[in-house]
Amino acid sequence: MPRRSNAELSESTRASLLARATEAFATHGYADAPLEDLVRAAGLTKGALYHHFGSKQGLFEAVLADVDASITRRIEAALPTGAPTLAVLEAVCRGWLDAMLDPGTRRILLLDAPAVLGHRASREFDAEGAIGPLIALLDELRAGGAVDPAVEPEPTAHLLAGALYEAALWIGEQPAPKRALPRAMAGVARMLGALAPPPSPRQSRTPARPR
Repeated sequence: MPRRSNAELSESTRASLLARATEAFATHGYADAPLEDLVRAAGLTKGALYHHFGSKQGLFEAVLADVDASITRRIEAALPTGAPTLAVLEAVCRGWLDAMLDPGTRRILLLDAPAVLGHRASREFDAEGAIGPLIALLDELRAGGAVDPAVEPEPTAHLLAGALYEAALWIGEQPAPKRALPRAMAGVARMLGALAPPPSPRQSRTPARPR
């Protein structure tokens, strides 16, 4: 078999640590994740961990970014093609909440991330990974006439992200989270319906009754 280059070995080591760390953080949480066990399971040493990630927090930040990127890819792959509509925005919301059904994912993104990163860094991560794309999508929807021109994308994106965050926590607290998801989405759909442009005077005019 051909020998792998140092770069390939380095990437393989990093990927192995990342996979084991994701499992450890999802199962035990950041505070209780045992570094010794996860590096042993990866067949590596703590030295390799510190070489690639610098610290336990650095490892967590890499896991967080990887999990978030994976969710984004799944949501984007499931979206319909063509001009965006409110149905696309609803599908984005549903896809994100569906990802939060996994307890490990919920623990990493919603519970541990704010505590580990701190308030400011956590806000910056959310702005880049969630709120920024929501603002861009709302801008596009407004430009295409699918959203009321009076809707301001930036505050609306923050409000929507906050609602989804709370909905995900609520879903996770329910005895049957999968059954709770449609209930949460019904509320989200009503919120999104309020963003639609008002009907034109011609559309809203009540047709005259025939005499």
